[in-house]
Amino acid sequence: MTSTLGRSVRHPPPAGDQLDPERFRILLGAATRVPAVVVAFVATFVTLTMVTADSDLTGIYAAIAGTWLALHQVPLTIDDATLGALPLLPTAIVVWRSVRVCAHATDSLVEHTERDLSLVDAARLAAATIVGPLTITVIALVVVQDASGVLPVSPPNEAAALAWVTGVYLLSALIGIGLRSWRGLCLRHGVPEWAVISVRPAVRALLGMLAMGALLTAVGLALSWGTVGDLLARGDDVSGLLGLTVMSILYLPNVVVAASAILAGSAVQFGDMTLSLFEATGGDVPALPVLGAIPEGPAGASWVVALAVPATVGALLGRFAAHRTLQALADGVPVARTDTALTVLAAAAQVGVGTAVLTWVASGSLGRFGTVGANWWLAGILMFAWTGLLGLITAQLLMWREGRLGAAAARAATAADAVDDPDDGADPDDVADPDDHTDPDDHTDPDDHTDPDEQKALGPGASDEHGDDADPADPADPADPADGDPDDDPDPDDADPDPDDDAIETEVIDAEIVEVEDEDRDAGTDRATPPARADVADDDSDDDAGADADEEVEGKGTRRGD
Repeated sequence: MTSTLGRSVRHPPPAGDQLDPERFRILLGAATRVPAVVVAFVATFVTLTMVTADSDLTGIYAAIAGTWLALHQVPLTIDDATLGALPLLPTAIVVWRSVRVCAHATDSLVEHTERDLSLVDAARLAAATIVGPLTITVIALVVVQDASGVLPVSPPNEAAALAWVTGVYLLSALIGIGLRSWRGLCLRHGVPEWAVISVRPAVRALLGMLAMGALLTAVGLALSWGTVGDLLARGDDVSGLLGLTVMSILYLPNVVVAASAILAGSAVQFGDMTLSLFEATGGDVPALPVLGAIPEGPAGASWVVALAVPATVGALLGRFAAHRTLQALADGVPVARTDTALTVLAAAAQVGVGTAVLTWVASGSLGRFGTVGANWWLAGILMFAWTGLLGLITAQLLMWREGRLGAAAARAATAADAVDDPDDGADPDDVADPDDHTDPDDHTDPDDHTDPDEQKALGPGASDEHGDDADPADPADPADPADGDPDDDPDPDDADPDPDDDAIETEVIDAEIVEVEDEDRDAGTDRATPPARADVADDDSDDDAGADADEEVEGKGTRRGD
């Protein structure tokens, strides 16, 4: 709501479900907006039609009232001819407009209350949507009753008129409210998840059948365009041609619904004529150009192939239901795998009920031509059977396939974990060297240990040829040329005893070798001791470290590279 200065005035949200002024304003708009627009449109259309036809305006109010009733599928009797098969297109437009108004009102209530739509507010909105049109309907019934004394029009059944208007706007309210908050309302009131999931597959299947019926109608009109032209030529002047064209457009949804019933396997009756996928009998049909789509002659054997349409729709319904169930399971929603069958059956039931209702609304008496339309209850049962049977088969196959794929993926993952897990078992070729467990810091390769004969030939000071594995605990000897001291002169006695070897670099493996060399030096053993080892032996601190390390590591030898 806005103030006189145009600034928004925000009302505080109500504490409960009491009817505050803002709620009343929203409900009043939902009750009056659609009826006011429809009445204005009907009055304009009737007035222009009567003026164009050079008719006096004596019965203009009765014409407006009768048109209002016809828009809501209320049967009318004119000159003792009952019109029950009324056009569906105007009714569909009214329903669409009412759905939008209800959806907007739902959003306004949610924004005003700052919480989800409650069941009380939903009931109030549905009641408001119905009250306004019912008020206009009561006025229309009074006008028709009053005009029946001077015009050739009979007043309709009051109960049937009120029931039709209530049904049209109640359906609009349910759809409009449901588009915004039906899922939340269902979950809050304990509706099973499989029932909630079944709505979208049902709507898709029903729309799919109507789309195929529209395609069949278009193909029939294209193949019978000559007949359609002959029917249009019956309009003597421009106004007659325009009238036939407008009536054909208004009745086009009725023909589409009948074509959908034919695809399901039901029979459609046009007075004395009966048409189905299995037979076609001749007879007089109304002179509407849109009915030129009806083929001439008996039904061909190839027409039975059209039964693949409801079978395909049923298979797609089962596929969509299985997909929704798997998606719900992936999202963590508590849905059992057996609920897939319940979802398919619920969706098939909704498709069957929707088909029966649409077929019933599109059918009725059409004056002297008799009954026009399909057998509504047979069409509903056939659609339930097609979608339910094919949907169950498809859904169960998909769930079984998904289960097998999931089990195979689980087995593959388990096998991969078993291979990648190092704790699962040791390599039988990996035999641990008992000497490797003596010192945890010793990470030398067991293949690099020198053969005992080579050890005797080389002496305890021999080491790996690379010389980069020296013990970091041993300081470098300043006298050693390898340490990079320029003042140190190499000792000629320390020359390589073996000229065939390019370089044999000594390496102190641990402190035990140092002690052995000290003992050999004291005993007068003639061995070539590298300067690094002599320097280490002269260092008192390293002697102490070698003595300590001797207690922890024993039996270590030297390594020699190739």
